[in-house]
Amino acid sequence: MGSLPTKKTITALVGDLSHPQILYASSGDGVLKSPDAGTSWQTMNTGLRETQIVALAINPAQPTHLYAASASGQIFRSTDGAATWQRQGQLPTE
Repeated sequence: MGSLPTKKTITALVGDLSHPQILYASSGDGVLKSPDAGTSWQTMNTGLRETQIVALAINPAQPTHLYAASASGQIFRSTDGAATWQRQGQLPTE
């Protein structure tokens, strides 16, 4: 575990409303998870085919379900609190 990457752009920050100490962040390094309100962070990229994540969302009804979008438009879903990711498809291009 470690701190958030320095000199990196955090593209999204979401929290688990059921467990306020759990936070998720996305960046050019993939997805990061903090179990302790941001004191420490760990990379959670298992299954991500691309780590430049530009958007991140959490399902408030099922907070272990997250969605991530990559810079190239790939969509990934996690159903286990970001431990693993599965590709769901591609955003349409113009």
